[in-house]
Amino acid sequence: MKKYINIGVKIIICILVFSSLTSCRGSHELNKLAIVMGVGIDKGKEKEYPVEVTVQLADVSGIKSSSKDKQSGVGNTSYLNLQESGESISESSKAFSRKLNRRLFFSHNQVLILGKDIAEGGIEKHMDFFLRYRETRLLTWVLVSKGSASDILNIRPELESTPGRNIGELIKNEQEISQIPSVDLKDFASKLMSKTTAPIAPIIEVSNDNDKKIAYLSETAVFKKDRMIGTLNKIETHGLLWGINKVKDGITVLSTEDGKDKINISTTHAKSRIIPKIKDNELSIKIEIKQEGDLQEQTSSEDLANPKAFVILQKSEEEAIKKEVMAALKKSKELKADIFGFGDIVYEHYPKQWKSMEKNWEQILQNLSVDVSVDSKLRRTGRITKPIMFKEE
Repeated sequence: MKKYINIGVKIIICILVFSSLTSCRGSHELNKLAIVMGVGIDKGKEKEYPVEVTVQLADVSGIKSSSKDKQSGVGNTSYLNLQESGESISESSKAFSRKLNRRLFFSHNQVLILGKDIAEGGIEKHMDFFLRYRETRLLTWVLVSKGSASDILNIRPELESTPGRNIGELIKNEQEISQIPSVDLKDFASKLMSKTTAPIAPIIEVSNDNDKKIAYLSETAVFKKDRMIGTLNKIETHGLLWGINKVKDGITVLSTEDGKDKINISTTHAKSRIIPKIKDNELSIKIEIKQEGDLQEQTSSEDLANPKAFVILQKSEEEAIKKEVMAALKKSKELKADIFGFGDIVYEHYPKQWKSMEKNWEQILQNLSVDVSVDSKLRRTGRITKPIMFKEE
């Protein structure tokens, strides 16, 4: 019995020691930190202050009451938005100390939103701070706002505690349906440092839904070096995602022969690869795509669960995917931007030959022969094989 009592006493002592160490230290640190959940960068309104930074802070313990300046996101919200302008991101960040008695803490930041004006003017010097600062999360999502970044961070979400967190969840959802690219700071920076690959980022904008403002992901921004030069629409974006092996799930809508009804195929598995080939000093690219899917919905009354119909559907699916990829390739040439990353892939496979191509890559890209091969398999029809309105002839 004495043995068990001694063990119990030791356990209680350990619990008391560890709880005193963690709780006091954690409470002390939290009271000194302003936890950043979102950052927006816009063009400054004055020439001497070219950069305007918006930070969204989680109101964990009365930050609102300690702020000394005009705030947005006040009221019955769990966050606070503050703005500062300066000559650089670093200068603007330091200026927040005039409004807060806490230090900005970036390790929980969800999103970095670049205003369209900033994106079109060049972002290289603005990205330096976030890549250099030790507390920055490399998994922070990077987006471009169609309007100002500050407007996006001011839209109150229905379900999430902060707009920054809400946008982060939107991007995670998009990863599953594969309609818009999800780009984190690490990926974006690696494309910026590439000599040929054009960086991309999702575009976020404001929409009115029943007289209520909501933020939604619409298109894809395309950069050349560090400047935004154009956009991809939804079809072009989806085609790009097919080509660079970023499709996880999603729906392909097919039309019946008469065009009156629709058939929806849900992708369950997809894999693609880009294969460069040099023959007789001529470079060509092949994009191979393999896709599997299920019949998710049909509005027609015909029986699609027979082998003949399956073959037709698979062929239609292959043509639809190829059409999207070709649309993305066409836009890539129009923008003179290597959004597929062909240049880096050619370098990996043919480093010696690449030396003679690098200087003229933009011109080579314009005349590059790209073959798109799609192999689609329809696996299942769901819990029913025939539509409800099907009638035997």
